[in-house]
Amino acid sequence: MTADSEPKPLSEIATDMGLNMSDVAAFSGLDESTVFRLWDNAGWLERASGRSLQSLMASVPGIAEYVAAHAVEKRRRALVAELHAQGLEVDTEVLARSTVPRQHLLNALEAGLQIVRGDKPAKVSSYIARFWGRDQDRALEALYATRGGLLKDPHRLFEASIEVAPRLNQRAYSFHSILALNILTHQVSKVTGTQHEDLAFQTPGRQSAFMMRGVVMGSLISTGDVDLAERYRQALESTPVYAALEEWSFPTYTRDARISPDFTLPSTLTLRNTAREVLREVDGYNDAYLHYLMSTYIPLALTRDPTFGDRVPELRAALDRRSASINDRRIREARDRLLSRLKGLA
Repeated sequence: MTADSEPKPLSEIATDMGLNMSDVAAFSGLDESTVFRLWDNAGWLERASGRSLQSLMASVPGIAEYVAAHAVEKRRRALVAELHAQGLEVDTEVLARSTVPRQHLLNALEAGLQIVRGDKPAKVSSYIARFWGRDQDRALEALYATRGGLLKDPHRLFEASIEVAPRLNQRAYSFHSILALNILTHQVSKVTGTQHEDLAFQTPGRQSAFMMRGVVMGSLISTGDVDLAERYRQALESTPVYAALEEWSFPTYTRDARISPDFTLPSTLTLRNTAREVLREVDGYNDAYLHYLMSTYIPLALTRDPTFGDRVPELRAALDRRSASINDRRIREARDRLLSRLKGLA
């Protein structure tokens, strides 16, 4: 079902497959009277019982695909209308051509709706915390993008995100609020390159540490500030909680490890998905982010998994390829230290 299509009656789907009402009843095992009630009704999905629908999906070609597409389209239309009522216009062309799974994009639009609508902080925290992951992050990135994103003008979303962030942290400790704060500040700083003063409130322990990481990662991607990468490295060296959260972030983001509310990792861990993601980022991100990877994260990853997901040779090659043309002394020194450590590793 395309974005501009209308619901189809059961009869149209069946006849496209060369089946009549009697055929559908015979193949599905349903009474002809049941099929008759659904046959010419464009809203038949709402009238079909769960058992009848499963029988139809299992026996009539095209129905399972139509049911899935119809559900996605129905949700898309509702979200577009609700966001419009909140002053945000969805670019439906971007939504249609994106390579991100459509369900993730709709979830991102739902997150944006909750933020601008001012839903209860606990609800917003719980929902946004589910976006910790590569595909989910790509969906939120599309939501917050100022050019070519899901929203034609996302500035109202930026303002609402900045306003809601402090309210997400009202409880002394909430795993969902910690994740949600990191995710929100990361997306806003990735676009703006700076941390807004209303996001700069201080809270003890993991809350401030994890939020700082979100801001730093977003700012590095946006500004290419090598000094910021250096300051972050120094902060991790002097503050154990920062280092622990940094080490936890990549493996859980890539699903090498389960997301744990106590921010711990298994004692043994192979970083296969993490290695794939890091290699992608080595090739794709700016010099400052590369410096962060070489000086901060990859050394932590090698301590956890010396094989680097069995991709040490690829990592060496990627670092050589990417950093060959870099002139910044600090980045080159970080590369040399890391390559020296990689020598002899399998």
